[in-house]
Amino acid sequence: MSRPALIHTFTASLLLFGSAGCGGGTTTPTDAGDDASAPLVSTCPGPGCAVTGTIAVCSVGFACNITPGGSQDFQCGAGTTCTGMCGNSCDIECTGGATCEVATGDSTSSSCDDSMCTITTGDSATYDCTNGAECQVTAGEGSSLSCDTGSTCTFVCTSTCSAQCRGDSTCTIQCPSDTMAQDFTGEVSCE
Repeated sequence: MSRPALIHTFTASLLLFGSAGCGGGTTTPTDAGDDASAPLVSTCPGPGCAVTGTIAVCSVGFACNITPGGSQDFQCGAGTTCTGMCGNSCDIECTGGATCEVATGDSTSSSCDDSMCTITTGDSATYDCTNGAECQVTAGEGSSLSCDTGSTCTFVCTSTCSAQCRGDSTCTIQCPSDTMAQDFTGEVSCE
């Protein structure tokens, strides 16, 4: 093998498998085929999803799969995609253009800042959508939802909940007794 081919093979191997010590997850290209700009898929913890203490951080360029029973706090920043499920009392933070599609348990706290988020929460959840984010949230009993700073929010409450729409945001809410979502501004509650 020629020296340039050997260096290319070593570099590719290092990029794909060099982080295996971070948790033993797998890293494979997405269905985009050989597209070099396509994100790599990682399981948390694993390559592309480093865990420090109880916080997992999805690295730029990765699509991270959050699995139940892992870290309780997840950070998904610019250039990332986070999907999956976390348990009770977990925190999901999506910022800077991330795409998040996550289901959480009870007593969770999540935020979507300048990102696209689809979140399904359990009971007693807190959710904040800010800075032009696009959010779709389905929330359980006793949840508190907020949409602020030019965001677009669609809230569905499966039981009692409260919601706020402020700062030039566009909001809808559907309570359990509603047949369709209703536009709102200010504060509303589902009883």
